Amino acid sequence: MFKKNWETMRDHLGDPLETDSDMNWMRYVLNLGYNDLSLDLKTCLLYIGIFPEDSVIMKDDLIRRWIAGCFVSGKNTYGPEEIADSYFNELINRNMIQIADYDDCGEVASCRVHDLMLDFIISKSTEENFMTVINGQRSTKGTLEPRQVSVHLSNSEPNNRLENMPLTQVRSFYFWGPAQLMPSFSKFQLLRVLYLDVSGAKREHCYLSSIGNLFQLRYLRTRGIPYKQVLTQLQNLQRLKTLEIAEDDGIDGQYDYFVLNVCLLPSTLLHLIVTADVKLVGGIGRMRSLHTLATLQVNLRDVESMKGLGDLSNLRDLKLLRCTYGVEDTCDLLVSSLCRLSSLKSLAFRGSLMADALTRWSPPPLDLQRLHVLECPFSTVSDWLTQLDRLRSLEVTVQLLPRDGAEILARLTSLVHLRLHTRAQAPEEGVIIRGAMFPYLKNFWFRCKVPCLMFEAGAMPRIQSLTVECHVHAERHAYDLHHGIEHLGSLKVYKMFAYERDTFMSRFLHSSYSSKAHVEGVRKWDLQTLETEVRKVIDKHPGGPDVSIKYV
Repeated sequence: MFKKNWETMRDHLGDPLETDSDMNWMRYVLNLGYNDLSLDLKTCLLYIGIFPEDSVIMKDDLIRRWIAGCFVSGKNTYGPEEIADSYFNELINRNMIQIADYDDCGEVASCRVHDLMLDFIISKSTEENFMTVINGQRSTKGTLEPRQVSVHLSNSEPNNRLENMPLTQVRSFYFWGPAQLMPSFSKFQLLRVLYLDVSGAKREHCYLSSIGNLFQLRYLRTRGIPYKQVLTQLQNLQRLKTLEIAEDDGIDGQYDYFVLNVCLLPSTLLHLIVTADVKLVGGIGRMRSLHTLATLQVNLRDVESMKGLGDLSNLRDLKLLRCTYGVEDTCDLLVSSLCRLSSLKSLAFRGSLMADALTRWSPPPLDLQRLHVLECPFSTVSDWLTQLDRLRSLEVTVQLLPRDGAEILARLTSLVHLRLHTRAQAPEEGVIIRGAMFPYLKNFWFRCKVPCLMFEAGAMPRIQSLTVECHVHAERHAYDLHHGIEHLGSLKVYKMFAYERDTFMSRFLHSSYSSKAHVEGVRKWDLQTLETEVRKVIDKHPGGPDVSIKYV
């Protein structure tokens, strides 16, 4: 009943409705849905009002905040994360929050809240003394001491509203604004969730020594505050579960590089998310509770770090970055540690490894859903890859794509996102995507010197985005460019990146083409002919997808 009424109302929303004070029927419909929620779901919905208007709210981050705020707890055999996930999905299904975007695995990645629903949430929060919102347009608060506080200030706004506000009972504090308007954290006693997004020239003078006394703190996310001001205060926070240092443009154009000894962090952390500028040292293996680790710099000669990585048996999401290289580096320790991460669901690796290094990862984690390893090449399409039959997102490079390479990859029937780079020549007859291959694939990114994709009827029935990278002066073959692309009935976006420079391929591989480049009679593409042919082929597509062709 509520869902139908809400959908009817949503379809008629507009500016006049949002400003018409006589629209009591809207509030009535919203109240119907709100009153139909369980107590926990009501709390989770009201908490969303802490975000600024028009925010895109990341699902995973929202779930962590719900849990840190003690709004969600485990029930029966389900942990708090599973319960929170079900709450999020229920709010989506009831149309109380809207899907903003999907991730590369096809799962909901983020949500947003309609302005009318946000107004309702803030109003209801004020009535129930749940939350106080302070910004340039308005200030809403209940009659008692606030529990959740959201502050959005600019340089021109006075900070007396915060100075005069009792903060001892605050559980969640969100701050967007200049450093000089940030309150002293000595005023907080029961804080569990702290989010700081600091701007302005004076942010390097933020003094956060009082954070170390927030013994109830479970969630800390900062942006715009120098690392040293944050990370050296955390050793006493034994209840901290989430620490995130968000990306920032630096202070006065200077980036803040920092070495963090993990011995300074509470071993209770579940989610440790820092930028690539933070180097983690001191024995990552002690952080055995971690579910999320991003980004860990990889030094293959650091025996303690490489072995310690394998001790993180609860790890589900891992991002690695290799910054240092040595002539005699070996991947053995790294691969050995990866073999011990049986709970891993996502691995993203930036930086190169020797060819086929990952094929020694045996057995691979059966629950792996994301594998992004473009700089860790395979000599060919390996049977090792096909063991990962739960993969939904794959980014991989193969040095040689065999005739049946696409068919081998198509055994991964759950793939939603595929980015495939090949360094050597494609098969003479092209890369043929046959009917019924890749039934759930929505995004396909293919890189090869020759634009050689062809499609049979029934191939990739759900494909929405196709990206092709090729060389402008690649050899032209007898087959038609992108033959059968009209069979991709769901295609909405087509992109081509045509490279003119030699560095499209590695120097070694490029030299292997040099002899063929001088063979007389070999037809080559040129920039104008390639673009003309691509647009002519795409024009035949009945769906009229958007076309973008760029020269790099």
